[in-house]
Amino acid sequence: MLQILHTIPALDGGGADRILYDYCIRMSDVIHFDFIVHTENQGILEQELQNIGCRIFHIQPLHTNARAYCSNIKNIIKNGKYDIIHVSQGYRGLIMIFYAKKYGIKVRIAHSHMAYIPESIKEHVVRKISTFFVKRYATHLFACGKDAAIWMWGREAYTSGKVHIMTNAIDTERFKYSEEKRDKIRAELRLEDKFVIGNVARFSYQKNHEFLIRVFAEVKKIRKDAVLMLIGRGELEADIKNQVSVLGLNDSVIFMGVRNDVSELLNTMDVFVLPSRFEGFGIVYVEAQANGLSCFGTEERVPHEVALTDTIKFLSLKLPAKKWAETICKTSSIRNAFTQKQIIEASYDINMEATKLFLCYKELHDGKNS
Repeated sequence: MLQILHTIPALDGGGADRILYDYCIRMSDVIHFDFIVHTENQGILEQELQNIGCRIFHIQPLHTNARAYCSNIKNIIKNGKYDIIHVSQGYRGLIMIFYAKKYGIKVRIAHSHMAYIPESIKEHVVRKISTFFVKRYATHLFACGKDAAIWMWGREAYTSGKVHIMTNAIDTERFKYSEEKRDKIRAELRLEDKFVIGNVARFSYQKNHEFLIRVFAEVKKIRKDAVLMLIGRGELEADIKNQVSVLGLNDSVIFMGVRNDVSELLNTMDVFVLPSRFEGFGIVYVEAQANGLSCFGTEERVPHEVALTDTIKFLSLKLPAKKWAETICKTSSIRNAFTQKQIIEASYDINMEATKLFLCYKELHDGKNS
């Protein structure tokens, strides 16, 4: 059985976290997976992974104690006897890739999940230098899409076929719209007569909740029945709660926290809005499209390859919040019944893509051991 070590910031239900979880649980009978997570907190996905035999190593983030970080990484990799390491941190995975090469892991995958991150000159230089060495130590380059591949690994690497695109696939059946579930959950949350705008994202600079709240304040001027449902948690949650309070929106904004039932909660929404400042792909847009929801993303910094259906629209962050609000309120909340089929045809169904990834892992391993 193949032994694979994944490294990821956390296993707390976020986009990349959930993707790896969905892939791994579908291959657990033929591959053993372990995980390094860069937090001391236990994520909501960890228990189920441990139940199927995965080991999860919690390590301190690099910035808190560099010496302990490197020592922990070295010991895990040196003693793990792994066939493959799959680093889902792009250029920030340099230390993992370095130790993996040093201690003989033959297949070393560096995976880009991000693009368009705003950078200072110093950050840009650090990324370019780190990327140079990651590409030198890694045996294979992965990305979640074209934009993430080019931004991280370079246009030449992408166009020459040196980057494998591992799609951010989802369980399309699980995200299929259900009128029954909609009615049940809306009744439980007392949302029967409300216009529900939904958002699923970590409270971080990237996800741009501050702008979303300003948009929602404008929506409330148009539709008094509007409610904003926010699913997630993060370092800026207190700031966003304060902004909601200052704008007098406490009675209209629901903070749901981290949830394991996002697929269920999407049914309660009438429209999905995520005005990210940047994305490598944005798996939650695919989940919302699979539910048939009308979706809104950012024109400038969200890869348009995420538009697998015609239910998603892109608006510029240069537009005022009022314009976003007017466009959202004019959008139909009637579900599109054909989006699930379109997503499957675009190779974003996890059940099919997990089989492809298993074959990919096996081919990479066999190629290095032949």
